[in-house]
Amino acid sequence: NVFSRPMIDSPERLIARAETDPAVSAVLLTSGKSAFLAGADLEMIQMFTERGRSGNTEELNTLFGRLGRLFRRLERAPRPFVAAINGLALGGGLEVSLACHARVVADDPAIMLGLPEIKLGLLPGAGGTQRLPRLIGTRKGLEMLLSGEPVAPAEALQLGLVDEVVQREHLIEVARRRALSIALPAARWDQDGASFQSAPFDFSHPESAFAAIAAAVGITDYQLRHYPAYRAIMRCVVGGWNLAMTAASEHEMRVFVELMRNPVAGNMVRTLFLNRQKAAKLGLLASNSPLATGDGALLPRVQQAHSRVRSLECDEEERLLALALAALRSWGEGRVEHPEMADVAVVSAGLYPSYTGGPFNYARQRGLDDLRRRAQAALAKNAEVFELPAGVDRFFQAAA
Repeated sequence: NVFSRPMIDSPERLIARAETDPAVSAVLLTSGKSAFLAGADLEMIQMFTERGRSGNTEELNTLFGRLGRLFRRLERAPRPFVAAINGLALGGGLEVSLACHARVVADDPAIMLGLPEIKLGLLPGAGGTQRLPRLIGTRKGLEMLLSGEPVAPAEALQLGLVDEVVQREHLIEVARRRALSIALPAARWDQDGASFQSAPFDFSHPESAFAAIAAAVGITDYQLRHYPAYRAIMRCVVGGWNLAMTAASEHEMRVFVELMRNPVAGNMVRTLFLNRQKAAKLGLLASNSPLATGDGALLPRVQQAHSRVRSLECDEEERLLALALAALRSWGEGRVEHPEMADVAVVSAGLYPSYTGGPFNYARQRGLDDLRRRAQAALAKNAEVFELPAGVDRFFQAAA
């Protein structure tokens, strides 16, 4: 149970009924499965990243913003919505809970609540960057958004993320009672005169606020430089802070669309999740896989290049180039059958940064002419490391 495009139709129909059917007094959201809701369908998100490179802004806002608009509609419905959280509530699962007028969670240490999008180079684009810090405060809210780490029910209660923690067997009963007790459903940010303090941060000066947030949460300059989702999340929170929720959600979506235009999100979703599942099934992540053992195997070759580059005082781009060339040599020798799966293995081994999607993806995105030009320029540092592999043009022909 994840938010796919067909699955979104169901709560849309439910909200429409709650808006118009006088027989409905309140709505209880729970799951018939062990997870409450584990987030968005990442194949749909992958499609978003592909559309982001070519679609115009208006089209992308319409496509990407459907779920956020739906949650805002839920939040403003005339009937109370209460989330009875019976299992994992991650990503869109927590976002729909945040849009509800109350949240009750089962007392189970296996249940986790969080917004892990940052781990895939994404941001929670259905209101998560706006509601979470308003609900639990900017310090912990930004920490959860920028680390992607979830919290268990007990901590969620302490933070004010949920209203009650109850024994599992009483979850529906308690949530139903709470839903029926809400006379006038309204989120605190929709109440007259609502205001929120940004302390310990000063959001009136965005750039200094970004620096203070990064320092407090432990985001490095390297992460900010190469992983655009960190800055995008901070822009969402700081830029939306003094806006009414509808306008704040629209601001969040504008930033989300910009992020989807950047190839990093697509690289990470594809390599860290979609292709990772396939690589695991093929046994390519095991230490005894054909990518890890044997003469000229990919991982030892990239590891060797990694060690050699460290002694050459190379910058980041030269390092990525050298390791991509090492990977291409293994491919040229017929030792890599599936470059996309090999990317997963190299990234998983910590030999190549995830923002690139892996050495083969990096090479494809840079193109043969760019690789040839930069390899020629770097030959003076080490001719063996930066020599363009023979027959490398075949790789780009196969990838076309």
